[in-house]
Amino acid sequence: MPYRLQVQDEKGSSTYHCSTLSRLWLRVRANAKNQSEPYIAQQGISLAKVNGRPFDLRALVQKNADGLWELTGIGARMAGSSSITTHVPRGGSIEDPERLLAAVFGPEKAQQVFSKVRQTVIVLASRIERSARSRLFEMSMDLGIDEEGHMWFFEANSKPMKFDEPHIRKKSLERIFQYGQYIHRRRQQERR
Repeated sequence: MPYRLQVQDEKGSSTYHCSTLSRLWLRVRANAKNQSEPYIAQQGISLAKVNGRPFDLRALVQKNADGLWELTGIGARMAGSSSITTHVPRGGSIEDPERLLAAVFGPEKAQQVFSKVRQTVIVLASRIERSARSRLFEMSMDLGIDEEGHMWFFEANSKPMKFDEPHIRKKSLERIFQYGQYIHRRRQQERR
């Protein structure tokens, strides 16, 4: 069957297989809690998995002491054993991104993928800020890596939650002060 719908609730995850798009839509509507809410359908992505559990990456980019976007850190979240989501409150776990990538792709390709992620998040931050037409100074991004090693951008948050990884949290606080000093220096120069 060409269509598959996975539904997760408090009790666990259910999978439905449908032969047509119209049957899939009927199943979506049957599972919808609020029939008047609009829904967005997105392409399914076969995320890379370790021990049958998908994972995604969380990157934090911030402006540095020179006012330029810089990667602060990358974390990983792996889905729980019976979950389709990587959210820690729903059974996901905090993992080391380089270890997960190496487990799936081997050390050499893992480094290539990780390098591509590091470069891409800087470009994304710059483009998002330009499109927003306002000055931003930090952004977290959720990214997926599929089974072939291709990267997928899911979302960005301009007011991110604090990262659970202590080394990323510490560096993020340092960057906030560094960028604050940059803004202060700029304002001093503009007054002259």
